[in-house]
Amino acid sequence: MSSDTSPEERSLSKEQIARLESRIERCRERAKALAETLDSETEMLAQRKIEGMDALLQRKSEQVTALEEAERKLSRLLGRIGLPEGRQGVRLALRSAPDRLDAAWQELESILQSVQARNEANGRLIHQNLEYTRRMIDLVAGAHDRSDEALYGTNGSRSAAQRSRKITQA
Repeated sequence: MSSDTSPEERSLSKEQIARLESRIERCRERAKALAETLDSETEMLAQRKIEGMDALLQRKSEQVTALEEAERKLSRLLGRIGLPEGRQGVRLALRSAPDRLDAAWQELESILQSVQARNEANGRLIHQNLEYTRRMIDLVAGAHDRSDEALYGTNGSRSAAQRSRKITQA
């Protein structure tokens, strides 16, 4: 390849295609493993299962780091080939690559979108669990005794004073 050829006009050698395919496959493997871990996290959050969560979060963190490193290596390879780093470089490379490379890239993008959606859903579950826990703590701590929220006294029944207070507040 001559240096005066623009990235859009470059054709890739078989060796470059093989390297790209290997890097994309490595990213795909890392993303798939992360997706499986996120599925496990979803189950644990839905069941409010705490045991094993620390180990799962450690594994998730390691998998995110591994995926990020695989993506950095892919970007560096694109730069060495003379293409822009990131998605733009991959799209340019796919113009002169075999269909199998395009299929591998499409699969990777699909997995990454799924990972993002799963992670966002798990974030919502975490917030729901936090809200549930906050309510339970308020109940145990006696925050439920506030007159605007109280339905029953601490003995389990409504007292005449509580009923009167509600009537006079009306």
